[in-house]
Amino acid sequence: MYDKRAERQAAEFGILDKMQQLEADLLKIEGVSDIDFDIDNYDEIPQVILIPRYSVPNGPGNWYKRRAIQLARIVQVCENHGLLNSGDRIEDYGEHWYIVRNCGVGWPRLRKEKAE
Repeated sequence: MYDKRAERQAAEFGILDKMQQLEADLLKIEGVSDIDFDIDNYDEIPQVILIPRYSVPNGPGNWYKRRAIQLARIVQVCENHGLLNSGDRIEDYGEHWYIVRNCGVGWPRLRKEKAE
């Protein structure tokens, strides 16, 4: 994985294979060059936050439409990997998307034990 911190966490949470497959499929989307992941709280809230770096591919038609198509492809890849709509708004930070997805039934559920 590109994001070494997330890679260590994914291995700890038992989701490394899933994350590597997700990353590989996202990087196949034209204009997506790398992806950071935030899974810090996966053991409490089974979500994956992805922050893909993007550039809108050159081509015919409106730039905004091409950008929307690219985002739709990213969302579709997430859904194909069992990452579902969280209800959070997708944020556009100029050259990065900020996307929060809930983990579906194929993702392991972990629960951190609270210290007493």
